[in-house]
Amino acid sequence: MYPSARSHPGQGSTPPRYPGSFLLALRGALAEVNWQARRWLGVAVECVDADGHEQVVGLENLYRRLRREDRANWTALIVEMLRSVPPETAEIVSLHDVAERILLRLGPPLAPIAEGKQVWFQPLVGKRLGVTLVVDYPNSMSYVTEQQITDSNQEAAQWLQRAVTNLRGQTPADCVAQVHEGSGLRNCEVGDAYDSSRAMLLDWLLPGHAEDGFFVAVPGRDQLLVLPVVKDALGHVAWLRALAAKTHQTVPYPISGEIFWVREGAWHPFAVSLDKNQVVVTPPAEFAEVLERLAPDMSFESPADADNDNDDGTA
Repeated sequence: MYPSARSHPGQGSTPPRYPGSFLLALRGALAEVNWQARRWLGVAVECVDADGHEQVVGLENLYRRLRREDRANWTALIVEMLRSVPPETAEIVSLHDVAERILLRLGPPLAPIAEGKQVWFQPLVGKRLGVTLVVDYPNSMSYVTEQQITDSNQEAAQWLQRAVTNLRGQTPADCVAQVHEGSGLRNCEVGDAYDSSRAMLLDWLLPGHAEDGFFVAVPGRDQLLVLPVVKDALGHVAWLRALAAKTHQTVPYPISGEIFWVREGAWHPFAVSLDKNQVVVTPPAEFAEVLERLAPDMSFESPADADNDNDDGTA
């Protein structure tokens, strides 16, 4: 049972920031359905269910759902949720059987789910940010492993394209709304745990920016901040970086506090730092022609020996 898609936040760690009454209710519910808690993973608990299948319960989503309810009912509600996990989430025989449920998530590489079960990952920006595939269910999700892709006899690129198509099918065309008139900042507001993933749909959601692309921030799973690259947006990059960094520190399921320049599916880190009380912006080399076209009198620091660390990637 995977209601979230962030990496394991430290194996063997104990759950943070949740009240004892919630943890007691969860332990009681696990005992009632005969699930054994094997490892606490910070914002999740890895379990073995009554049939011996591995399950991971995401604590943040569960707690969000329960905190509006009477605490006396928490154990019963958790039991109901655990028993609602579809049997196919425990063991997927074939990706072809669940093709319509395959979606994608952004984040760093994930640790193996279990021995020999490596989660499939495609880098977008080196090892800092990339794409995983998930099988989405009404109350849970499961990661797609490399072995499952191998067993499907299809290339990973085909499954990624299927995930993009599926995500587009459940995405309102007007979901990226302007939230700050002065800067033109836009925010994705679907709220279904796939908002950051919609960074992969920007050319469809915001057409007309293929030539120059977007400044993109994905502070957490449920956040997607976008500035289309236009002349006026160049003056707001440092502000967007500060906003992304602050949000990244406080949201559940954090992804990155960085800014990325995304153009036609290619992701590039757009470095912004504070040096001696001055903002230093170091764009990727590929951005030079965009800057020359939009604002030839503006200059950013762009050292010739900048270390790209193989961080560029193409979706």
